[in-house]
Amino acid sequence: MTSELPKYMRWLTRVTYTLLAIGACWMLIAPHHHPVVLGIVFGASVSCMSAYYLGHRVRKITDAVSEGRKARGGLGFAWRAIAAIAALVVAIEFPHEVNLIALMASLVAAPIILLIVGILITHKDTKAEALYFEQKRREKEKLAEERGEKNA
Repeated sequence: MTSELPKYMRWLTRVTYTLLAIGACWMLIAPHHHPVVLGIVFGASVSCMSAYYLGHRVRKITDAVSEGRKARGGLGFAWRAIAAIAALVVAIEFPHEVNLIALMASLVAAPIILLIVGILITHKDTKAEALYFEQKRREKEKLAEERGEKNA
């Protein structure tokens, strides 16, 4: 069974870059929303970086286990927490530049994006699988009908 982690990371990259581009355009269009949009962009960036780091650590651990080696280290929670805390410190130190509430709300962007992408991918795969099995069932019925005609 192939890993779906690269597929999820590609989708996370696409969605995050799209949100960052929309945020950059919004800052150009509406400069009076600059602190809020910068908080969202900064939080989404930190969240995406955290998700990438978690994916990297999971990949290293699964590779080590599949090769029979002992997995060294954990999932890097401390580093991801430090990145989030550092982003919050930046928002607290520069309240006129980065909105703290927008930053805190967008720190959960990557998990929410991954949840939505996971649901959509699973739904798409389930639909494709159902169509495949329906096609196989029809082929079997057709073959049985042909055999029935030959035997009759």
